Amino acid sequence: MYEFDGITPQALFLLADNKFNDSKPFYEEHKAEINRLAVKPMRQIGVLLSEDMAELDDKMVLNPVRMVSRIRRDTRFSKNKALYRDNIWIMFMRSKQDYKFLPCMWFEVTQNFYSSGIALFRSLPFLMEVYRKEISEHPDEFRKAVKSAEKAGYVFTGEAYAREKPGLCPEDLKVYYNAKDCAFIRMSKNFEVIGDDRIIDELKQGFKALSPLYKFLLRASERAEQEENYGSR
Repeated sequence: MYEFDGITPQALFLLADNKFNDSKPFYEEHKAEINRLAVKPMRQIGVLLSEDMAELDDKMVLNPVRMVSRIRRDTRFSKNKALYRDNIWIMFMRSKQDYKFLPCMWFEVTQNFYSSGIALFRSLPFLMEVYRKEISEHPDEFRKAVKSAEKAGYVFTGEAYAREKPGLCPEDLKVYYNAKDCAFIRMSKNFEVIGDDRIIDELKQGFKALSPLYKFLLRASERAEQEENYGSR
């Protein structure tokens, strides 16, 4: 048994109600309940997966307070001025303040589904250029990493360029090679799973299947950091 309170229909209803009201007084009145029903279980997930994540990457941020999304939206640079969101997520990644290029894994709960996956946090052109180099230089490693992810039910969702990118790439890897970004996502509408320990086991198994891909993308990210820093000297 895990120390996990579960994410209940009541939690989802409260998040939806808070977004519907879009009111600071309403939020302040229900803040403690929102934290108890929605924020706390997500932080518990961070704690329960922290040992696995530390083994995967010892530089990963594993402070649950920093890993879980805020309920209050940052509207400063958004056309959408709604104050609150009705979804919540947790991210497993290095500090985005310390690293420009980095992969991340996540678990998110929305009103319609929950999902987990892996992506490049910032799919900047230079990073994607290095990503393609890594595929060209290590096709077998990338192929095995993709196979592990897809066997576990994760689906590649990278948007393709209109024209194929130049470079050496095996035919079976071109869909990944010619993408503007890199993300593998698994979604489910079986909300009963997130209400108890089953989601912990599901995430542990899923992230284990994603770990080869995380290592591959991490190496590409570190290489991009090094090459960009060297080129700026």
